[in-house]
Amino acid sequence: MNRLGPGAGTAAGGGLDLEAGFDVYAGAVDGLRVSELAGRAGVSPSTVRFYERAGLLSPPRRAANGYRVFDESALDELAFISRAKGIGMGLEDIAGLLAAWPAGECRSLQARLRSFLAGRIGQVHGQMAELRAFEGQLKAVLDRLSAAGSGPERCGPGCICETALDPALDGATEGPGPWGCSLDRDELATRIGQWRALAAAATSAERTADAVRFVLPAGPEMIATVTALCAAETACCGHTRFLLDITAGQMILTAEAPGTPGLLDALFQATAPGPG
Repeated sequence: MNRLGPGAGTAAGGGLDLEAGFDVYAGAVDGLRVSELAGRAGVSPSTVRFYERAGLLSPPRRAANGYRVFDESALDELAFISRAKGIGMGLEDIAGLLAAWPAGECRSLQARLRSFLAGRIGQVHGQMAELRAFEGQLKAVLDRLSAAGSGPERCGPGCICETALDPALDGATEGPGPWGCSLDRDELATRIGQWRALAAAATSAERTADAVRFVLPAGPEMIATVTALCAAETACCGHTRFLLDITAGQMILTAEAPGTPGLLDALFQATAPGPG
């Protein structure tokens, strides 16, 4: 137990007589404890601890009284994390930036941010195209239900409530497609199957808003299949463009459909194969 020295004054009744403005904890805590940091940053203490465990905050240190405390710079780090999360950055992306900020060169950090944002915008465009395609499917079902009128008193097999949901009845497979495709329903279904089989054979794929890039084995049979399929597609759909880059070990196929949201999703499905 700490004891007051002889010079410490006392008041009547044995109370401490401290000078005005005297802080009994002065010098005991030099920094911000978790609760204080959280309060000033506008986040919960559990959030601070989570970011600390994830390595996003500079490690705390021990104050003279043994408390774990953070420097004031942790407030800047929390603000940076909040802004980065606001533009869709994941913890791994944020950690990479924090490792170089603020000591890193601004030009380098800006380049990394631009690269992330460009990729993020491409993802958003892809998601928007998928949502538009899904909206079209929902409208097609609604139109079928509205045009059919009421069915029998009891629902069951063959009722319009069931048949209206059949994906085979979607407008994308009935005659000319929404992008001016000249194939009929059966031909279009066959063509889509060919493209999806090709996508499944790819060793990796990359997706942007208006293009899909596949890496494929460069065997003679595969080259012949891809070139024939590209030629057939451009003949029936003028919105598509294809670029082939063939080397001894691999073939890179880039398929583009500028200005036609949802077309690439219809041909290759919304999900592409992962990296090989």
